[in-house]
Amino acid sequence: MNLNWLTLIVLLLGGLALFLHGMNVMTDGLKAAAGSRLKMFLKAMTRNRWTSLLAGTGITAVIQSSSVTTVLAVGFVSAGLLSFQSTLGVILGANLGTTITAQIIAFKITSASWVMIAFGYLFRVIFSKKSFSEFGTIILGLGMVFLGMTVMSEATEPLKTYEPFIQLMKGLDNYLLAILIGTVFTAAVQSSSATTGVVIVLASQGLVSVEGGIALILGANIGTCITAVLSAIGKPREAMRVAMAHIFFNVAGVMLWFGFIDQLKEIVQVISEGNQARQIANAHTIFNAANTIIFIWLVNPVAKLILWLNPERRTEPELLFPELHSYFLEDKSMALDLANQAIVKLGKRTMKIIDRGIQTATRGTAAELAGLRKKDEAVDRGHAEILSFLQKIRRMTLNQDEAERLENQVEAVNVLETAADLITTDLVEAAEHRIEKGFVSSEITLNMITRLYRVAAEAFAEALDEYKGKEVQEKGALDKETFKNRLQEVRTYLAQRLSEEDDKRISIYRFESEILEAIRRLHSLSRRLERKAG
Repeated sequence: MNLNWLTLIVLLLGGLALFLHGMNVMTDGLKAAAGSRLKMFLKAMTRNRWTSLLAGTGITAVIQSSSVTTVLAVGFVSAGLLSFQSTLGVILGANLGTTITAQIIAFKITSASWVMIAFGYLFRVIFSKKSFSEFGTIILGLGMVFLGMTVMSEATEPLKTYEPFIQLMKGLDNYLLAILIGTVFTAAVQSSSATTGVVIVLASQGLVSVEGGIALILGANIGTCITAVLSAIGKPREAMRVAMAHIFFNVAGVMLWFGFIDQLKEIVQVISEGNQARQIANAHTIFNAANTIIFIWLVNPVAKLILWLNPERRTEPELLFPELHSYFLEDKSMALDLANQAIVKLGKRTMKIIDRGIQTATRGTAAELAGLRKKDEAVDRGHAEILSFLQKIRRMTLNQDEAERLENQVEAVNVLETAADLITTDLVEAAEHRIEKGFVSSEITLNMITRLYRVAAEAFAEALDEYKGKEVQEKGALDKETFKNRLQEVRTYLAQRLSEEDDKRISIYRFESEILEAIRRLHSLSRRLERKAG
């Protein structure tokens, strides 16, 4: 029998490309439909290993992508919202959630692929409502998955009677060879779901035995770890730790089952007699479910092992916000959340500067002024790190809500940096003038200025609390008009004191006026920050 190898290879690769692209389209649609609820669900469900397991399973089953689940988990660890141990349950759950993909693929509904593609495309084009468009994207992607399988199935049809290929497939009875092939193929196409789909197509054609198919999907579980490691290179340390945990669970799981492939074949043949495609899918499910049940009890010792193998390195460049890594740009919502967390942390640093500002400016020594100025260096670094991260997000395609949120974050981080500069530059320079001229303001004047400064500082603190999302029940800070009147009262008092006979009166007035102007600007900045809350 002569085969047209060019046609066969083109159809096989084309079918595989359709399958992979369909998976990506379906995943994008599911992510968009789920939205920020995924993050809220993950955060709420990671209290212990069992809830983490359910969270990882549920999210991966919904979005059909274990990599997205991993990005979410690593993001929460980087932001300090989850412990590394908590993510191990999520990883196990993600492995279990991917079995849904194999089960969907194994159903004999490939004949409906064109209908699904047409239906999904029409939904995207006809309906402007976001939820309908996202539903259409999901159906379109699923249709492309099944069309890809149909193309691969038709391409491999001639191989059923091609003796050299039949003999080659018999070589898969060597389980080590089959696992190696599954590993290499998965690493090459960067998708364990693709390997599972190809194996199911071959099994449905009778081209691969059930035990050979099981060995191939065991290899796929190892191959997907290689993908995880490659994606973690150059990423945050937490990402590499997650990849290492993924390797441990999957490789250890394959080692546990290697000697029981024949027994697993017998189990799935009883469950799905006469249907090799379903037998492969069920074997995939049983393998991952059993490994999950075993390893869920070992998350703590595994976490300790990973942390010992991949400890913190003190020689790495110190970043204020290492969680602001391009790795998290894979999920725009997560990236914006992490930026918000960093802005809140930067706000705490700014408030520490504001709290020390008036005391240091009016009574501090030269050394204390230098110390206060030095604190601004960290704020400047943090400001640059956050803006750099926001710049990367801005280059992405954002919807209206995401774009507005990004603009608010840019404004908020600029307000924080400006407020820190106001204290460490304007107030410090005024205080240096005080020390240079050797004068001291009267206690009455200092008390008036200090009280007004505290009002502005309290307004800034309340604005920062509102930005964090905290509900401020009763505002202690004065409203704009009342503050303006108080400010004018102090200005009038300072102007009246100009008539006093004192050689240093002009220098004192200049010093006190500069502090008063800084107080006015600080109160104004608090209102700018307040407008960006929420």
